[in-house]
Amino acid sequence: MSNLVRIDASALSQGSHSKALADLFEQTWRAKHPQGQVQHHDLSRLNLPHIDEAFIQAMYTAEQDRDIQQHQLLEQSTHFVNELKSADCLLISTPMYNFGIPSHLKTYIDMVTRVGETFRYGENGPEGLLKITQTVVIAASGGDYTQPPMDAMNFVTPYLKTVLGFNGIDSPHFIEAAGMAMGEEKQQQSLEQAKQTIQSILNQHDE
Repeated sequence: MSNLVRIDASALSQGSHSKALADLFEQTWRAKHPQGQVQHHDLSRLNLPHIDEAFIQAMYTAEQDRDIQQHQLLEQSTHFVNELKSADCLLISTPMYNFGIPSHLKTYIDMVTRVGETFRYGENGPEGLLKITQTVVIAASGGDYTQPPMDAMNFVTPYLKTVLGFNGIDSPHFIEAAGMAMGEEKQQQSLEQAKQTIQSILNQHDE
């Protein structure tokens, strides 16, 4: 049985281009995996707490030495980590907010990037532990930050590529729906290209 973990980061409940494209991906994935399971988290609705000193101390305390409070502090984090460990496919959809990712996506990443769980330190430095077969990131932006010189202002793609790789996900597919606020023609062209890329990624994976 295949498992899809879907993470949405847009704060919009309606009219989100990144969520709409993620809907298309999920629908197509479900059609190809009728027995598959989907864990879906809309981060803007979860009100995740930012990590604090107590969380960090709990995270770096050996599991057998953690007290009840520390186990409770890590409970949601551990749930998210276990989802990722069992995932065959990871789907992240996010808008660009002020050139970066939304704060609740950063919080989620902070909660799941855990030494001994999603990465470890070895003789040659950090080693990612997540072995997810397929990872897709759908990123939407009002402007077009995919080409020079504007790409220098894009901190969504390089950050996510870096942190995913740090956790063991080395070859994520990035689908960038750029120019959502640059007029209807640009918007439709970008969305159509994104939809075609989604279909191509899923078809290639099944070959």
